[in-house]
Amino acid sequence: MAQYQANAQSSSKRGLGWPWNNTAPEFANYNPAISSGKITWLFNWEMWKPDGTPDNIEYIPQVRVGSQAPQIDQFLSSIPKHKLNYFMTFNEPEIPSQANMSVAEAVALWKQYVLPAKEKFGFQLGSPGMSSDPKGKAWLQEFLTALGGNAGIDFVVVHWYGTDMPQLASFLGEIYDTFKKPLWLTEFAYTTMRTDQPATVGQVQELMKQAIPFLDGCEFVERYAYFGAMKSVGDWVGEANCLHDKEGAGLTSAGKVYSEL
Repeated sequence: MAQYQANAQSSSKRGLGWPWNNTAPEFANYNPAISSGKITWLFNWEMWKPDGTPDNIEYIPQVRVGSQAPQIDQFLSSIPKHKLNYFMTFNEPEIPSQANMSVAEAVALWKQYVLPAKEKFGFQLGSPGMSSDPKGKAWLQEFLTALGGNAGIDFVVVHWYGTDMPQLASFLGEIYDTFKKPLWLTEFAYTTMRTDQPATVGQVQELMKQAIPFLDGCEFVERYAYFGAMKSVGDWVGEANCLHDKEGAGLTSAGKVYSEL
C-alpha cells in the first residue's frame, strides 16, 4: 500500500469548484488567496469559462454528462490552446442522479469524442470523476478494461465525502494503488450524510486543518478542491461546508481556513 504521510512542501494544488449559478462579484471573496498563490485553479463542471474569472487563475473545463460530448470540439476550440492544458470528463457516471452512464455508453463517447479531442488539442486527460462509493471504483475499473489499455488517461479524478481524515487518506491510497495514476480530488467535504445531524463549523474546520497539509504534501495528489465555493451546498453535504456566505459577499469561517491555511 502507498504511504500516506504528508511531506512539507509549497503547493499550488488548491482550487475552486465554481457552480454555474455563482456570479462574477463572488470572485472578490477569493482574490486575495488567488493573488497570493494559495488558490491557483478553477473548474465549474462545464466547458464554458465562468464570467469574471480572474486572469491569474487557471480554468480547467469538464464535459459533465454524455449528452455534452458532441460539443467538446466546439467548446474547446474557443479556448486559446496555450491555456488548454487539462480536461476533465464525466461527473460521477455511476450515480443515477449525476452523469448516469453505462460503461458501454461512456466507452463509445470516449472513443468518438474524447480521444480525438486529446489528439487535436494535446491536453492532459482526466478520468471520469468517481465518487468514493465502492461502485465508483468498480465502474472505472470496468471502463478501463473495456478500453483495453487505450484510455489515454493521465490522472484519475475522485470525490470523497465523510467524517474521518484517516478514512480520506486510506481512500486516496487505495485509488492510487489500484490505478497508479496521479489523483485529482475535485470534491471533498465533511459530511455526516444526515440532514438531522449535519456537520458543524468546528468539524468542517478540523477536517480542513488536517486535510490541507496532508493533500499539499501527498506526492500522488496533484490537485484538490473543497466542496464548496458556493452560497449553498445543500442539506446532504451540510451548509457548514460553504466557503462563502449566502449573499456571496464574504467568506465563511470555513472559507477563511481554506483560503488562508
